[in-house]
Amino acid sequence: MKQRNKLLFGGIGILVLFLVLAATTMNATTTFVTPTKAQGGNYDGDWVNLEGRVTDLHRSNERVVFDVVDNNTSVRVTYDKTMPETMQNGRVVVAKGVLRDGKLDARKLSVRAHEGTDPPEKSK
Repeated sequence: MKQRNKLLFGGIGILVLFLVLAATTMNATTTFVTPTKAQGGNYDGDWVNLEGRVTDLHRSNERVVFDVVDNNTSVRVTYDKTMPETMQNGRVVVAKGVLRDGKLDARKLSVRAHEGTDPPEKSK
């Protein structure tokens, strides 16, 4: 009986380790894209990390809608969670989610630390 329990727990341990490895490997292969690359590439339905500057920021209740822009184009992003305190127009963000029909449904959102010597102006 003890031998059987050891085999059972060992098998479960190996399975858990395999699942953790699979999850971290999948997360590590997520693609970072700019708005230009997102619009011009074949990313429809893919999980991406969209990086760029925030413009046209709107918030209503728990929904945040904004554009992520680079020098050439923009991608509309929706985020259905609480807006980060440092989120404002002009800040660099990484919106992580699924890109569909040229729009990103963000599941995670991070605001990059300010780059430069002067903090950005507060949007009103």
